[in-house]
Amino acid sequence: MAFAGNVDELALLQTIRLKGQVTADLLAAHLGVAVASAEAARDALLTQGKAETVDGGAFALTAAGIAELGDQLDAERVSIDEDSIAEIHERFLELDGPLRELATVDADVDALAALDKKAQDVFDDVSAFVPRLSRYQDLFAEALTRAQAGERAWIADADLDSYLSVWDEIARELRGTSGLDDESSAA
Repeated sequence: MAFAGNVDELALLQTIRLKGQVTADLLAAHLGVAVASAEAARDALLTQGKAETVDGGAFALTAAGIAELGDQLDAERVSIDEDSIAEIHERFLELDGPLRELATVDADVDALAALDKKAQDVFDDVSAFVPRLSRYQDLFAEALTRAQAGERAWIADADLDSYLSVWDEIARELRGTSGLDDESSAA
C-alpha cells in the first residue's frame, strides 16, 4: 500500500524493524526510492507516532509502529500460500550454510557469484509469492557487483547492505512469512 512519499508502508516499517534504526538516506537506498520520498515517509511516521527520532538523526519504530507492522504482516500472511512459502524457505536453507561459509572478507568472489546464480531461482519464487521482497534481488545484485569490483566490504560488512546483511534480512523475512519466527508478528 502506497504511503507518504509513495513508499510502500509495509516495506518501510519492516525495513526499520529489521535494521533497528535508519536514516532517510539509508532507507532510500534500501527501498530504492528518492531521499525526498524517504524523508516524506519518515515525517509521516513521526507525525503518526509510529516512529521516533533517536541518535544522530536516525529514527526507529515506536510501539504503535510495531503494532501497525504486526497487523500488516498478519494481513500479508493470509494471502500467501503456506505450503509454497515453506518449500521456498527449505530451498533457501539449503543455500544458507554454504553462503555463511563463503561470506567473509576473504571470500572467493567467483564462488559467491556462483552461489548467487543458484539462489536466483529461490529469489524469483520469493518475489512471486511475496512481491514486496523483490527489492532484495536488486540489493543482492548491487552487493555482488561491488564485491566483484573489488569493494570487499560489500561481501559481509554489517554496516552496509552487503551480501551477507541482505541475506540475513531475507532469512528473517522468510522465517516470518513462513510463521517460524516469533518476531514475525513484530510484537
